[in-house]
Amino acid sequence: MASLPSPPFVDIPGIANFRGVGQGHVGPGLIYRSADPTRGTSAGLEKMSKDLGIRTIFDLRSKPEIERLGKEWEGAAVQDPDVFQEYGITRQWVPVFAEQDYGPEQVGLRYKEYTRAGSEGFVKAYQDILQAGKDAYGTVFRHLAQEKPTPCLVHCTAGKDRTGVLVALLFMHAGAPADEIADEYALTDLGLAEKKPEFIERLLLNPALGGNREGVENMVSSKRENMLATLEMIKREFGTAEQYMRGQCGLSEKEVQRIRKNVMDGALVKM
Repeated sequence: MASLPSPPFVDIPGIANFRGVGQGHVGPGLIYRSADPTRGTSAGLEKMSKDLGIRTIFDLRSKPEIERLGKEWEGAAVQDPDVFQEYGITRQWVPVFAEQDYGPEQVGLRYKEYTRAGSEGFVKAYQDILQAGKDAYGTVFRHLAQEKPTPCLVHCTAGKDRTGVLVALLFMHAGAPADEIADEYALTDLGLAEKKPEFIERLLLNPALGGNREGVENMVSSKRENMLATLEMIKREFGTAEQYMRGQCGLSEKEVQRIRKNVMDGALVKM
């Protein structure tokens, strides 16, 4: 794996797009994000556990994505997601989209949103994520709302969309300006640089995408303008991040305030 700018990237062998959510308004050491970590090597998982103190992994992927793991990631260092237990890490499966939402037609429609030119498709797709992911996000938020939360890793397949929307909410909640949130989101283009050709070729095999290479290349991008447009949508449709946490995820006022304190302080507790 090529070296990436640091901070916030962390070199975890076998895992792409691994970085700490710790720039500017959000404190370091509590929340990390990445692409699928089941490709991590033993040395990588050891580093996550011992050096970073990560004790919980939140997996936002759907069941079909996980079931395809063996076929798509043949030769990966980690074939069983539960192997994390050997390193003192608990994996919590918190899918944004339920299994019934990942039928071929639904996948095709969702993918096509991302392939459209401009930001409109991403905004629509991210609005769907916010609506479908309130229970999944609520679980992550409640972990962060503990008195002394332990460090955690949040991921989906690429660590870009479902993960990116959740992280954007945390930055919003911490009072970060839109430009800072968009810059953090755009770092994924660096984090996935080596994986993009692989993602593109795999996606082009999906009949729903009809061999649309230009659209697929747009789909795997992380452009600042897409996040800036998404932030406007969040304000328009959901209000503030606090309003989303309370209204959509059912968090209490006390929990919401503790999240803000914890993410800004970067509360770090090693077991």
